[in-house]
Parts: sequence; C-alpha cells; structure tokens
Amino acid sequence: MLSGSFFAALLASMFRMSTPLVFGATGEIVAERAGVINIGLEGQMLLGAFVAFCVQFTTGSATVGILCGALAGAVSTLPLTGLGVCRRQNQSVVGIMFNILMVGLTSYLYRAFFGVALTAPSIQTLPALPIPLLNRIPLLGEALFSQNALVYLSIFLAIGTWFVLSKTMLGLRIRAVGENPRAAQAAGISVIRTRLGSMCFAGLLGGLGGSFLTVAYVGRFMDGITSGRGYIALAITILGRWNPVVALGGALLFGLVDAFQLRAQAMSVPIPYQFFVMLPYAVVLLSILLMGRNSSEPKALGDPYEKEGR
Repeated sequence: MLSGSFFAALLASMFRMSTPLVFGATGEIVAERAGVINIGLEGQMLLGAFVAFCVQFTTGSATVGILCGALAGAVSTLPLTGLGVCRRQNQSVVGIMFNILMVGLTSYLYRAFFGVALTAPSIQTLPALPIPLLNRIPLLGEALFSQNALVYLSIFLAIGTWFVLSKTMLGLRIRAVGENPRAAQAAGISVIRTRLGSMCFAGLLGGLGGSFLTVAYVGRFMDGITSGRGYIALAITILGRWNPVVALGGALLFGLVDAFQLRAQAMSVPIPYQFFVMLPYAVVLLSILLMGRNSSEPKALGDPYEKEGR
C-alpha cells in the first residue's frame, strides 16, 4: 500500500495543503516584523476566499477572481490598522472582533448572493502547470513541479520576502520599526506609514491564501472554509521565528501531517477519526513547545506607537 505513488501523492497533497498557510504566514511575518499583531488574518483569508469565488463565478476568470480576492484582503486591513495602529487600540481584540465579523458577513453575503439550493454552486479550479523536465524527476517532480500557479507563487513569495527582509534597506526599515519605533522615527523612518504598508501586504497575502482555497483547491465556498488556517499561520509565524523560509518549512510540516491524516482515515485505521483530525494542530503546537524560548520576537510587537510632540 505504501508504494512510490502513495508517497508522491502524499507529497503533492502536502504542497497544496500548505499553500494557504505559506501565504498567510509570510504576510504575517512582515506585519509582525513591523510591530503589528495581525490577529485578523483568519478573517482576511475568509473574505479573500469569498470574494475570489464570487468574482470567478460571475466573470468566469480565475485570474480576476484571485486578484480581487487578494485586493479584498488588502482593503480589509483598513479597519484593523485604523483602530489598532492609528487609534492605538488593543490589536489582538480588534483582530478577534474582525474575525467574528467576517464569519457572519461572508455567510450572510453568500446566501444573499446565491440563495439556498440543494446543489451548491461551484467553479472550475486552477489547472496544474507542470514544469518541463523538472516534472520528470522521480517522486519530487510529480509532487512539486506539477502544481498549479499559486503553489509556485507561494514558495517564490516566501523566499523573496526573506530576501527583502534580510538583505534590503526596505527590510531593514521594517525590522527597525518593529524593534525600536522611536529610534526608527528619529532616523527619519515613518513608523505609521511602515506599519500600514506592512499590514496591507499581510492582508494581500492573506487574501491570496483564501483565494487559493476556493479557486485552486475546493472549487466552491462554504461557511468557515478556512477552518482556522489563519490562526495556524499565526502559530507557524512563531514556529518559524519570524523567518519566512523557516516558516515555509513549518507550513510544509502542517501540510504533510494534514495530508497524512486524511489518508490514514481512508485506510480505516482502528483509531477514532477525531485523533487524526487534531493531529496536524497538535504537531504544530508541540513543535512550538520544543523550540523553547524564542528570542527572535520583535521587541515592539503589539506596542502602540504615538508620535512624540502630539
């Protein structure tokens, strides 16, 4: 039963199931490096999934749907940054309330738009884009190089974001704002503008992660389709020590265990299915505990900033 085709399918599923987490965690790392806790990531992913589905269903274009889903995620950061950054309210409370709002809003709008029917509306998911030659590599070729465009994009963005944060002046400014905003402001860096831009980027990637679920994975929208993936992306941010490449590995770990638990249930293993359902979440939490104390956390994370002289 555990043949080469089994492992190839398992790895291919791992990359697909980790993709929304890679998008979400990559954006969250940028926001938190700038000192903002984006608890609203779950709601941004849910909104992105809904908007992408509705737009593709209406226009028939997956590209337009994905772009609109990403844009919706970016725009949704406006109330979060307005309250949490500009008005200096508790960022965690603002984010949790936003998530609750998005659960109800998307559910209401879905029923208002499509009504209630026995057969749920669906869309065509993104096709796979095999990379010539590379897709012929044994095991890895079928798993990694025969995916859809969003899977490739998520890996590229994770590596590219790491490069920007670590090797460029823009990344230095973002990290400076998250470490010591007053010193950054004294050096001529606009703390508020940097945090707003970082949150907008996080929302954009959160919207992309949600768009993947409906446009490239499931092909339909349902209530709570994100299933807590936004919160898992927050955990992976900590697990990855605010490093996009390490977080990519954490997302792949979750995707691997999630893909395995689905196959384990299908194999009729004599263990209650609830154990397999909780397994991916337990593995991530256990990994965070085993990592020990983390010294990579931005020092000003979650701290409100008020410009001196006001």
